[in-house]
Amino acid sequence: MDVVVNEQKYTTYRFLEIEDIKQYVRSLDLFPEPEDIKVIEVSDGKINHVYRLYNEFRSIIFKQAVPYARVVGESMPLPIDRVRVEAEVMELYEKIIPKSVPSVLHLDVVMAVVVMEDMLPLEVGRTALINGSESAHFAADIGKMSAEVLFKTSDFYMPSSDKKELQARLANPEMRQLTEQLVFDWPYSDHETNECEDGMRNEVKFLSQDQRLLLEVAQLKHKFMTKSDGLIHGDLHSGAIFTGENRTVIFDTEFALFGPFGFDLGQFIANLFLNGIAFPEFKEKRFEQAKETWYAFVETFSNLWQNNTNERYTKVDGFYTIIMEEIFTDLIGYAGCELVRRAISIAQIPDMNTEEDEDLRMAARKKVLELGKYMIMERKQIHSLEQLSQWFQASR
Repeated sequence: MDVVVNEQKYTTYRFLEIEDIKQYVRSLDLFPEPEDIKVIEVSDGKINHVYRLYNEFRSIIFKQAVPYARVVGESMPLPIDRVRVEAEVMELYEKIIPKSVPSVLHLDVVMAVVVMEDMLPLEVGRTALINGSESAHFAADIGKMSAEVLFKTSDFYMPSSDKKELQARLANPEMRQLTEQLVFDWPYSDHETNECEDGMRNEVKFLSQDQRLLLEVAQLKHKFMTKSDGLIHGDLHSGAIFTGENRTVIFDTEFALFGPFGFDLGQFIANLFLNGIAFPEFKEKRFEQAKETWYAFVETFSNLWQNNTNERYTKVDGFYTIIMEEIFTDLIGYAGCELVRRAISIAQIPDMNTEEDEDLRMAARKKVLELGKYMIMERKQIHSLEQLSQWFQASR
């Protein structure tokens, strides 16, 4: 859609500076007293430019994609169409689970701009986990919400033709490829983008030489590339969630696509695990939250399976058990991949880098890496999260 700004129509993409953004938003008639708009950048610096625009009457979020990943630069091109996918997915989430995402106020596919509800005073999940201020229902909410979205975009619920149409519209091929590189390729190829302390260089290099590990990662990648169970968020880490006492909200859906049921759960639970390893005072709590996430997912998915399915084979004895066992095995494997990735790859996170003492920081990073490798390699022998309890017991 075109937007009239400064009496001109933007018919081709260009990056908007602060004054341009003010004028752009004024044209949308979103603010009372629009002349008094203030702007602060709230980007995390990795991919997009994100700003909070506010005055005494209202606050909104303005997000503009650039045609590359900011964390790398123009050598890593990205499609600006990801903003359309993000907005469409948020609107779909809203239909499935009202209030589960920020409200989309405006989408401009030409300028790669989405304007959305500001979630203040909710706190970003990653910040809350680091501070220990997350809500008591935070983890269970993610399990429930994931089950709702995954089931209601799957063949167990959607008519086949409707699902295939939605799947085509949200194919998101370039962002899918980036996920494949970030999660399954670069950490296991001694890639130039890998980041860690010098004392870990040998461990990182060995990942690309461990043929047994590579074989397991290859199988997980192949399933990600070929399995289209339901709509996955694609990047469901704790930094893509807001938490508060009365509401849990998911955002940053630009990596969304159709993929394996267990992928999002694996990513989220991995981020709970690595926070617990990075902050030992939280490790038992994070392990309990991981279990809460899984149990909430199972309960919600089971209820939907029993009461809301359109697939006749869901009534066949044993089929539900087979599906849930596959989801859990995939969850474990994809959680392992997320742990390896976040320990050493380009997408570094504050949990892993808050500790100033290099030896302590490296020790936590090594433990995350070892747990990730263990979960990838042993995922078919791990049948419950309780089997991982020894990694999260309090130090004696």
